[in-house]
Amino acid sequence: MVLEIKILKKNIFYLFILILTVANNLVSIVAGKYIAIDLRFSKTLIMWIIVMIVSYGAKFLFWMILHRRFKLSFIYPILSINYFIALFLGKSLFGEPITAYKIAGSAVLMAGVFLILLSSQKTEGVL
Repeated sequence: MVLEIKILKKNIFYLFILILTVANNLVSIVAGKYIAIDLRFSKTLIMWIIVMIVSYGAKFLFWMILHRRFKLSFIYPILSINYFIALFLGKSLFGEPITAYKIAGSAVLMAGVFLILLSSQKTEGVL
């Protein structure tokens, strides 16, 4: 029973880190977009550059943690979730249109990821 709880807690931890990795990628995408919108030297530009740097530092840390447990062929495809979520972030933050082609493209990517995840061993075997 105690071993099962430890394994469950460890799996929840890795799931949390995986969610943070996806969220962190989205933060860096948004920061990059804001930087590209207005390149004039200002406090806002400096703030978004700092957000971008912190985001990439956190991404490095999250990747180190995830690679201790999971194979690259499992982790990296999960990040394609960003394409789907980025559609709605683009719409809500920047007024970008969501077209049928974008939705179809995201759906194809997600289906491909699902197939990859079904066909691969997820863990390295290290607990």
